[in-house]
Amino acid sequence: MIHDLVTQAEAMFIFKDIMKTEYFQKLRKGYYEASQKCLLNVHRNYLTLLTFINEIYEYDKQHAKHFVSRFRGSSKDWRNCEATFSEIIVYRHYIRSNYEGIIKKIHLDEPESDIIIERLDGNKAYLEVLCVMPELKFSTQGKSVVNDLGTHQQNELSSIRQKILHKVNKQKQFSAQRENYAVIELNDPRIASEFTVLSSLSRGYNINFNSETGDKTGEGYNWEASLFDDPKTAFIKAIIYFYMGDYQSRKFVFNPKFHYIKQA
Repeated sequence: MIHDLVTQAEAMFIFKDIMKTEYFQKLRKGYYEASQKCLLNVHRNYLTLLTFINEIYEYDKQHAKHFVSRFRGSSKDWRNCEATFSEIIVYRHYIRSNYEGIIKKIHLDEPESDIIIERLDGNKAYLEVLCVMPELKFSTQGKSVVNDLGTHQQNELSSIRQKILHKVNKQKQFSAQRENYAVIELNDPRIASEFTVLSSLSRGYNINFNSETGDKTGEGYNWEASLFDDPKTAFIKAIIYFYMGDYQSRKFVFNPKFHYIKQA
């Protein structure tokens, strides 16, 4: 059954050559292994990638060729290919919205933003997509490695907050006065939780106790000195985040200090 699904999807796939690349072959192998162990992620796997690229091709041939070209150019770079897959997941979601008349058009303009959604009234949403995966080191014989996942922290370079600030400070993203969105895919089960995002965007999760009795008096995220207190983030309307390909279930953290400039 699994073999038949793969064979059928590959027969219908438009871009035959990239199925032979290292990245696609790894995904193919992973699909079989995960299926046999009942661990398949239905939102993000080899078959969904083939299907999504075909759907994008039916919607806009040049956009599909753009994504495929990126796979060809970095077929041995796992992290870059995973980032491209993230953008495909986000892009493909809005195709149905276009067909249903909810949005007007999907644009690709790399210097501007990863994905641009044009609404019916002509206003646009600019989506910058980040695929977040921890860089893990593995223990070998005679050498143990302890990994410290800093994704949920505030000052670690691997944290959600610092990744967004890197986009702002180094890549000059989110600097235009318009509706900018940072779209984050948490692409690893070890960090795929709400805590990862909210803890990093805020000052962290605090639990307060009465110093005399030791009783807990309250708990929650501390939004003092949050990411949004940085003036350079004033043009980020919201952070959108989703887990391991499931963009349909995405969540939003809106910037209370967003500086809105209505487009003409």
